[in-house]
Amino acid sequence: MTTQNQQLVDLDWKFAINVANSKNDDNTGTARLYLKLTTMSNNGTDRTDIPLSVTLEQFYALVHQLEKAKLEMDVYG
Repeated sequence: MTTQNQQLVDLDWKFAINVANSKNDDNTGTARLYLKLTTMSNNGTDRTDIPLSVTLEQFYALVHQLEKAKLEMDVYG
């Protein structure tokens, strides 16, 4: 299996809070972050959109992991 390196070329985001819905559940007041990552192959021929929907807790966990990875890359790079 061959993997192709991708470069992040764009990031779109939306922040939403669910204020009401027709169901009686615990989603009222739930905050979500909607991301769309756009990547380009290294040879510049393939553009891919990657949609993501995460809670704020998941987003902060992702940011923490990315910061940790950047620190490791700075040390070894």
